[in-house]
Amino acid sequence: MKIPKYWAKRAQVVKHSSGDAYALVSWKWSDESIQDAQAQADARLRELVNKVMSGATLSSYEYGERPLREQIVQDVRDAAGRENAVVSRNRYGALVLNTANALFIDMDFAENNAPISLSGAVQRLLGKRANPADVALERIAAWSRRHPDLGLRVYRTAAGLRGLITNEQFSPAQNQAFDILRELESDPLYMRLCRAQDCFRARLTPKPWRCNIKMPPAQYPFDDIKQELRFDEWTRRYERASSAYAVCAFVKHFGSVQIHPDIQSILALHDQMSGVDTTRPLA
Repeated sequence: MKIPKYWAKRAQVVKHSSGDAYALVSWKWSDESIQDAQAQADARLRELVNKVMSGATLSSYEYGERPLREQIVQDVRDAAGRENAVVSRNRYGALVLNTANALFIDMDFAENNAPISLSGAVQRLLGKRANPADVALERIAAWSRRHPDLGLRVYRTAAGLRGLITNEQFSPAQNQAFDILRELESDPLYMRLCRAQDCFRARLTPKPWRCNIKMPPAQYPFDDIKQELRFDEWTRRYERASSAYAVCAFVKHFGSVQIHPDIQSILALHDQMSGVDTTRPLA
């Protein structure tokens, strides 16, 4: 998993011989120490300054080219004591479960307010517009019939469905994992992020705007203690507001009912933190 533990920043304004000024910012990361991250940030900034002074063109980072700057708030370990998942806080303040081998599938709908029912086929026969949740569940059922050896736990989210393969582990580097994601019509951006971050992801707490909370006033890593204190105060407001909502609701388990022992702890954490066993509205 490419979820760095430490981040450091270095910034400098450089004036080119042409008269143009460049505000350069270097972010670097490390799993060893903040000092190592800072040394890398300093070295990268020197490279950027030299490029500007030599007249070279600077290129911006593409989506997924570098790790996400997310604060790690909890780690999850397998039976052997190896880290196989971490909970991080994303750019808009929600908690996200990042897994090394537990395959989560993100399936969004164009229409996200359709309730799940068993009458989709009948409605279509009567000429009514197909319910996207019914269509997706039929597709999942057909996929499961082709792969009866795999267990798939399916949840409803505010924007679609979420799946988790429960009896087998997959690596984000495996083509088989992405074959499953494509067959189940997972979000293309989600698949791209999984490859870049070398992990699978599932949001555990609501998006702030869905519980009437503004975006956080700062993003990790913080420039100073004032930013951190403001973010901590925002987090307390967000946690109070988001406690009235759930992220997903259990729908159905397809295929094998066996649970892989290293997925069991991840499944339990996911269901507890995302509010699966509650009747709270989805957000």
